[in-house]
Amino acid sequence: MLNNTYVKSGAVLTVAALVVLLAGCSFQSDESVNNAFISGRVTVDEELDNSGDNSGIELLITAPSSLQQGADTLFHATTDSSGFFEGTARFDEPEVYRMVVLRNNNVFGFQGLVLADGDTITYTATLPDIGSTSDLKSKENEIFRDLERVDRNFNRVAQFINAGAIPADSIEFEINKWSDIYWDVHERYPGTYASMVAGNSSVAVAGGWNDSLMVERANRLLETEGFLRRASRAALAEYYAETAGIERVLQFYDRLENLAKSENRLMEIQIDRIELLYDSSMTVEANRFLQQFTDNYSDNEIAMEWAENKSYDLEFLTPGTPFPEFSFLTLTDDSISSSMLEDSPYLLEITRLDNNLYQQQYDRTVAIHQIYSNFGLKIITVPLAASDVAMNAFYEERGLLWSVIEPDSFQADSLIERYNINQVPTRFLVNDKGELVRRYVGNEYDDVVRGLQSIITQNSE
Repeated sequence: MLNNTYVKSGAVLTVAALVVLLAGCSFQSDESVNNAFISGRVTVDEELDNSGDNSGIELLITAPSSLQQGADTLFHATTDSSGFFEGTARFDEPEVYRMVVLRNNNVFGFQGLVLADGDTITYTATLPDIGSTSDLKSKENEIFRDLERVDRNFNRVAQFINAGAIPADSIEFEINKWSDIYWDVHERYPGTYASMVAGNSSVAVAGGWNDSLMVERANRLLETEGFLRRASRAALAEYYAETAGIERVLQFYDRLENLAKSENRLMEIQIDRIELLYDSSMTVEANRFLQQFTDNYSDNEIAMEWAENKSYDLEFLTPGTPFPEFSFLTLTDDSISSSMLEDSPYLLEITRLDNNLYQQQYDRTVAIHQIYSNFGLKIITVPLAASDVAMNAFYEERGLLWSVIEPDSFQADSLIERYNINQVPTRFLVNDKGELVRRYVGNEYDDVVRGLQSIITQNSE
């Protein structure tokens, strides 16, 4: 969303930053190919400064994952005494970026905005209350706000579906309706950033419900855009894997690589390919493509960090190989270790209890526990950075339904390094032979039922 945030304290870079950058941000190239003109007026509230001098207010947009010296600043302007500023933003990919508003090295707020080629943006605000005084206008941004309204309405429907408030026989109708609504936005605003995003949303929403429609619209997007966003690629890859096998997915990635128009897009597809090979236990092929990736992007620090992490995964955390040993003490003073769980499948989750996503997923974990404990599944929660107050507050109303590890019974830094934790929550599903089935990071947890079913199927054979 194009929100703005009033800053009261410094920003904190979390362990998830690397994953977020690789998943969703642009990698700035040597030659930016898109331009957007930005102008406006930013003034200072007279109660803060009655001098009437509004000069020295800076507006800065950077490519959040750029590593090349001098190439990471997409836009930088400074106000004159009247508060007026203007300049041209130069960037590789149309995307939602973040503009920082600061004066005398003090950050007053952030403004999300779409940068799209040829757009003209007008921005006004008054310090210090950026949050309630800012106003952003442009063709691309106003169209994107229409898409955001569709997003909000769809998200409400999705919440009703997930809560069981919509009858099962009506869900497919709702899914098709919203896929059509997104596609209507796509067709109504051709050539805009919002159109591209809406088309991809239509594809992703249809995935798993109307696969023929998903494939048809994805192909039309590839013809016009030459690119699919991450969620759309994932939906297509899942469909091809289930209907035609891994080789079909790899052919799909070949097509996307051939269509890629920028280094950013090519890098995303190569990452997807390596992740697929890793998840499929195709270690030799994964290492081969990882080496090519390392050779191609050796001068990109973030890409190399990702490659180093993936190399560790391939050596120590490959699906189908023995899961690294562990030994913990639970809140109930019981010992629990990997050797004690040799004959039981288990889900080991490493998280912060105050993590919003973990809390949103908690009911899903309860349901999984209720269903799959009948098949011997154990769940172990390892809470990071949890005080006694936080532990008591979290479990007082929920109760201890499965094993929760005593925070003082392990070294967090050592555990994070051993299991290569870059984002929380991270979960590991291990079968009754002690072999890793799959790691689930963040929203990948939505796929855990497939892994659980594979364990049950193998045990019944």
